[in-house]
Amino acid sequence: MKVEGLALIFVLLSGVSDGSRILIYYPTIGISHVLPVQALAKSLAERNHEITFVSPFPLSKPVKNYRDIKLENNDDATASFISEVTKNPKNVSMFQMMSKMPQLIFKFGNETLQSKEVRRLMKEEQFDLVIVGFFFTDFGLGLADHFKCPSIVFSHGAGSFWTLNRMVGNPTSLSTVPSGFIRGEMTSFINRLKTFFLTGVEVAIAEYMKYYSKQVYEYNFPKSEGYISYEEAHNNVSLVFMNSHFSGASVRPLLPNMVEVGGLQVKPVSDPLPEKLQAFLDGAKQGAILFTLGSNSKSKYLPEQTLKILLTVFSKLKQRVVMKWESDVLEGKPDNVFVGTWLPQDDILAHPNIKLFISHCGLGGVVEARHHGVPIIGLPVYGDQPKNAEEVASEGWGIQMDLMELTETSLMESINEIITVPRYSEIAKKLSALTRDRPMNAKDTAVYWVEYVLRHRGAPHIHYAGADLNFLQYNSYDIIGLLLLILWISGKTIKFVVVRLCCRKKILRGKGNNRKKTN
Repeated sequence: MKVEGLALIFVLLSGVSDGSRILIYYPTIGISHVLPVQALAKSLAERNHEITFVSPFPLSKPVKNYRDIKLENNDDATASFISEVTKNPKNVSMFQMMSKMPQLIFKFGNETLQSKEVRRLMKEEQFDLVIVGFFFTDFGLGLADHFKCPSIVFSHGAGSFWTLNRMVGNPTSLSTVPSGFIRGEMTSFINRLKTFFLTGVEVAIAEYMKYYSKQVYEYNFPKSEGYISYEEAHNNVSLVFMNSHFSGASVRPLLPNMVEVGGLQVKPVSDPLPEKLQAFLDGAKQGAILFTLGSNSKSKYLPEQTLKILLTVFSKLKQRVVMKWESDVLEGKPDNVFVGTWLPQDDILAHPNIKLFISHCGLGGVVEARHHGVPIIGLPVYGDQPKNAEEVASEGWGIQMDLMELTETSLMESINEIITVPRYSEIAKKLSALTRDRPMNAKDTAVYWVEYVLRHRGAPHIHYAGADLNFLQYNSYDIIGLLLLILWISGKTIKFVVVRLCCRKKILRGKGNNRKKTN
């Protein structure tokens, strides 16, 4: 029997006998953030837990023991902003991103907590566990205090490590773990220097976001109504799930209550594709290519010239192309291109005829491509996408390109290189083997730890004392300060004693000289 089969039996035998009521709250503006949590939710529902999932993105098909509560999000502002970024990423600075994103996230977050659906849940229902999806949405931790139950945080990516580390007291090693903004070995002095300063930037961003998140929390869960403070809500987190895995990320020290579950959205067995799409891919004798810019950076936002380049190149390929296009009609669509407003990305990447993934390099897409061993051409737009594309290229299983400087020649050359040079596919297959080689797959791992927290009523025994310390205490600055104070006082004392002794000797010497003169 395979290891995964044994692991699954272990999870089934060790599960909670009676289903628990679990509330999942994720007021995110991107469906890609929700997909891994939905995969976990469906697995928990299969285990007889009653799931209530609050998000803007309900499941397309009903699932037993699973209830969606759809948050109404007027995403015109989000769509307008993402459209502007997609059309020309270089025109939008990091400062603009950091000023605009909090407005979108925290405005929507506050509206969701004030919505009649969430207020009805808070008034009429009770839950055994609250799982809060984290994309700077930690204000939702107040729901765990409201229902007097444990909380788990699910982080969409490995980013925001400062905030996540501080929740559970996980160590942050500046000398060994590179900043999320750079790549390279930490034996390099330059990389350690960059990490030292860039971690300061990360801390500043995290504190900036926490400032706004705390306002949303305190407005909806005020102390005057008996709720614990924002800081206490952070401190009460039982477990943090991270949508990452060491096989595709920097190796770092992790406490038992920081659990990597990267690849949750990847299905152990792929679902059947829609009939027309299945036939299209089955008939791709020269192979097929998947093109998508994800759920936020939609293809329809592309400048007309860039879209023309893509379609011209696609029309010249021997391979068939599956393209995500968010409108009913794509003018000038070549015969070898299949378009869909929504595509089952994971299931398509699992098809044996897929030879290349042209992607914006969102984390979810990169994880799925790595799992299925499909090389990537990265066309990043914003956020973590440039770094993800850079990592793919540096690992040798893809090529990074600039979406705004794309030409027919450069794109055709990149596609031909990936298709014809075996090295890209070989490295992708090796990375696929690494990411699959686990004692339990991501879903079984996540289910086990959710039920572990439930079985042990929040699992306080895995709470790390470091989470209870503030920044000065955690880094022993208070002790260092005390030792410096002691050294300073000791130095002053020694100086005082030495000065007194010297003065006394001078006085005695003067008295001795006076006696000699008198005699």
